Amino acid sequence: MRAEIITIGTEILLGQTVDSNSAWLGQRLNECGVQVERITSISDQPEAIKAALDAVPAGIDWILVTGGLGPTKDDLTKKVLCEYFHDELVFHPEVYAHIETLFASMGRVPNALNRPQAELPASAEVIPNAVGTAQGMLWTRGRQRILSMPGVPYEMKRIMEDGILPRMRAERNEVLLHRYLVVQGIPESDLALRMQNWESALEVPLTLAYLPSPGLVKLRISIAGPAAQEDALLAKITASAESLKQLLGEDAYAEELKPLEELIGELLVARGETLSTAESCTGGGIAARITSVAGSSAYFQGGIVAYANGIKQAQLSVNPADLLVHGAVSEPVVKQMAVGVRKHLKTDWAIATSGIAGPSGGSEAKPVGTVWIAVSGPGYSWSHRFQMGKDRGRVIEKSILAGLNALRQGLSR
Repeated sequence: MRAEIITIGTEILLGQTVDSNSAWLGQRLNECGVQVERITSISDQPEAIKAALDAVPAGIDWILVTGGLGPTKDDLTKKVLCEYFHDELVFHPEVYAHIETLFASMGRVPNALNRPQAELPASAEVIPNAVGTAQGMLWTRGRQRILSMPGVPYEMKRIMEDGILPRMRAERNEVLLHRYLVVQGIPESDLALRMQNWESALEVPLTLAYLPSPGLVKLRISIAGPAAQEDALLAKITASAESLKQLLGEDAYAEELKPLEELIGELLVARGETLSTAESCTGGGIAARITSVAGSSAYFQGGIVAYANGIKQAQLSVNPADLLVHGAVSEPVVKQMAVGVRKHLKTDWAIATSGIAGPSGGSEAKPVGTVWIAVSGPGYSWSHRFQMGKDRGRVIEKSILAGLNALRQGLSR
């Protein structure tokens, strides 16, 4: 099956709202074997909505429309769709009863603007929204089904999960499978050269995609085919992913799209060990990633952001002579930072960063983008100098990823 997503909202086009709905829909549709052909973002204008629907190719099975179903005057989607399908609105008492119950749970009563939300197109199937007032509306046009949903993410997700995804799973006649490997610290072009023989030998219907981002390259192996052949397709893609994993060795740190911080948490829990951080140029970014994982309090003790040299000395026991001779961005200093925070916070492991994020502060010997990273653990000491480029944001992000990956490698040894 094939699908198109249409997001309605001038606020998306103005950059005031990020379209997270399409990303979520793409992931969930893929799991159901539905291939998204196109994503279109349009304004709230009636002409734009009608034109977007007219532009959908006949071969698309599902058209998923989000946005414009609220109770205010600028929410025009329902009215426009009624005109488009030559339909009329009909009041649904059961929907209004749901709205009343929803408001009562919040200690409120519906006002005059909420009642029209129980008026729905006569020819559309109502897809209940258990957590909101705007219901899903489903039309059938030949082989196509057009679903209109609210743009509020948690309401859209609930409609899909309760009423639509189960249908798609039951109706699917094709499967679309993916396997992922994530590589940190190797530029995309270098990685492609390393993999060129493997990639040349890739057999149809297997495909490979490179998905680069600052400091990372995600490799996606895909295969599609009849649902009746799912077991054979699964075996084929699994064997392909395993051969690529063997080629890349420890440079491929994940076989799924799981963040480094989650992998590190799992390793620390399995080892029964703890972690602390000492950060300069990353400004607490590594600690923020670590603590973004639920349950991280089981292994993360804390961190010290030592931007100033005085803090490095007072809190991390960095030798003033080494700061004077080598500078803050140096191997001796970053190694002492890691050891110092590990001792100060009494942890098994520690990671430290010190660098020149820019745009100023560089020199000929240490240009902008120079970053030292150190990891200290039980019987383990590692440090390395990186050149992360000249853009401040990218230097910081790449340093965080490089630090997390270095810690993962230390924990995995």
